Amino acid sequence: MRILFLHPNFPAQFRHVAAALAKDSSNQVFFGTTRREGSIPGVNKVFYQAKREARPETHHYVRPLENAVLQGQAVFRMAEQLKAREFVPDVVYGHSGWGPTLFIKDIFPEAKFLCYFEWFYHAHGSDADFDPNEPLSYDDEARIRIKNAPILQDLYSCDRGLSPTYWQHQQFPSEFQSKINVLHDGIDTDFFRPQSGSKLVLASNKLDLSHVDEIVTYATRGMEPYRGFPQFMEAVALLQQRRPNCHVVVVGENRVAYGKKLANGQSYKDLMLDKFPIDQSRIHFTGWLPYSEYLQVLQASSVHVYLTRPFVLSWSLLESLSTGCLVVASRTAPVMEVIEDGVNGLLADFFSPEEICSRIEEALSHPDRMAQIRAKARETIEQYYNLSVLLPRNLQWLHKQTDDHKLILPSQGIKKEEKQADNPKLIFPAQVIKKEEKLLLNKDSFGTGKRQELEKITQLPMEALRINNRRLTVPEIIPLLTQYQLLPKLKQEVIIDDAIASFDCTPSEVDKCQQEFCEQHKLKLEVERQAWLQQQGLTEAQFINLATRKLRIEKFQQATWGDKLESYFRQRKPQLDQVIYSLIRLKDADLSREIYFRLLEDEQPFAELARQYSEGTEATTGGLIGPVPLSSPHTQLTQILTINQPGQLSPPTRIGEWWIIVRLEKLLPAKLDEPMKQKLLNELFSAWLQEQLQLATTKEPLKIQKSA
Repeated sequence: MRILFLHPNFPAQFRHVAAALAKDSSNQVFFGTTRREGSIPGVNKVFYQAKREARPETHHYVRPLENAVLQGQAVFRMAEQLKAREFVPDVVYGHSGWGPTLFIKDIFPEAKFLCYFEWFYHAHGSDADFDPNEPLSYDDEARIRIKNAPILQDLYSCDRGLSPTYWQHQQFPSEFQSKINVLHDGIDTDFFRPQSGSKLVLASNKLDLSHVDEIVTYATRGMEPYRGFPQFMEAVALLQQRRPNCHVVVVGENRVAYGKKLANGQSYKDLMLDKFPIDQSRIHFTGWLPYSEYLQVLQASSVHVYLTRPFVLSWSLLESLSTGCLVVASRTAPVMEVIEDGVNGLLADFFSPEEICSRIEEALSHPDRMAQIRAKARETIEQYYNLSVLLPRNLQWLHKQTDDHKLILPSQGIKKEEKQADNPKLIFPAQVIKKEEKLLLNKDSFGTGKRQELEKITQLPMEALRINNRRLTVPEIIPLLTQYQLLPKLKQEVIIDDAIASFDCTPSEVDKCQQEFCEQHKLKLEVERQAWLQQQGLTEAQFINLATRKLRIEKFQQATWGDKLESYFRQRKPQLDQVIYSLIRLKDADLSREIYFRLLEDEQPFAELARQYSEGTEATTGGLIGPVPLSSPHTQLTQILTINQPGQLSPPTRIGEWWIIVRLEKLLPAKLDEPMKQKLLNELFSAWLQEQLQLATTKEPLKIQKSA
């Protein structure tokens, strides 16, 4: 394979993929970038440089677009040089947003064009309007909309794309989401691993905290509001007051990587140190660290803090979890895709330094209880973000020739045999027509012979389902459903779908239904839900239909029979009233009379006599039965219970081979409350459904056209 990676920051998200490809001598790997530092064995770095930046007189909405175009032009010139060196890539894989990928389809029209889609900007609902103290103006909203222009161009032009998380995938326009797979770059769990008893000593920073028992860590690219740095520093001020032996280590550069800088040129670090009474002898700013020292910080961490607006999820969160850190993180959407509060981490309100401090204290005060959470944190990364699993998946995605645009789950296997064995594959009829023939079908004129030939192709038995090595055609499906007695169930579900088709749910109802469905199926994390969807072969739309189905059936029931419930309740009430009663049954008539007189004279309690003499299962409960519907016992017993008063003892009565002694304990008259209404609606719905099934059965059976 000849592949060209494009990213202004080398090697960024392509580090592992580029290195793996470069190890294969049959591949030619080039990496276009603006960063001259760093290298990967076997990867040929080539450089591009925009000739200028956007001009000051350019409309400020359009400056990011102009810069992107200038970057794209620089890459175009670089690509011309590669062509002159006789390098024409089979695949171009670039990061979308800055502009390097804009003109790839023009310079390399035959290459497969892949994009890494990290973020799509929104004025509302994610990062931009997250802080209520920073309201957006109309000018901001318009500027943010235009900021997506180069990304939209890539979405249109690319053959396929990747997003690292489901949260980030959801930010992209729905009409393009099918083009984007979800697949994380992966975390090296062999490198980022716990080390028991680790002490923190950083020689490069002359920092020795080997004597410290409580170390709170925080890692960030830049010290900025987007990553909750102001809230963290305020929490540190509170923490230092409450825990005098606690030290804090901050890894990162004193700059703003995301968001706006302070107008006066001051850094957020200096601002926070001036604003809050922080003991600077117990807070240590390391600056940027090489990976080996960064790992030491994580391994020695007592509590690691990660805060973020609803924005791109940082590698540092996953790296800290992989290292077994006890993470206190913000209760925001990207974090909640990975962390469940109290299971594999602790969550706090992004805007509450008090709660952040309290969760840190909770973790510091209960290290034994937190050990299980640390272990679960590591397990989460091993299961869903493990590089050893995800790197082969990324490579497989790069090599694949078809564009099926399905979500790729980290936990999925990659072996072809396993895939065929575990996942029945749906194949649509159109798939049997070759690409060239499908193109001909779209033309206005072609020969009669060709048309007849294509008609023959479309009339062939179409493969509908593949299970293991067996391929099932459409005509085979109905007989098999009948053979396995699944056809009545299919008919039933189709009838229900038709009945509820016109009933919709509000967005809040949909959210509640999805939450309840996930709780019922123990799908606590988004990655678990997505894995379940893949296992079941469901799309997001099908999942919503499934989750809301019960509610839509209830709406149909209410609309159809809601006004008939009172009369139906009065009709059914004799069967719905419930009773609690005590029973003794035995086959000896004389003994039954003796027991009856003992009860009349209060010589022994009913329960004691039932345990001693009753010959039915009620002996284990002291004769007590219920509550049960009044209609459920034997007809004669029901008559006795109907005429008796609570506490009244009936003399021995013969029912079949048994002599019974019964005492009514309590009558529970049925009430038309909400549970009863739903019970009656379900009854009416069930009866209606049986009628519909009978009608469907009496109609002409479905005819399956068999192939010649």
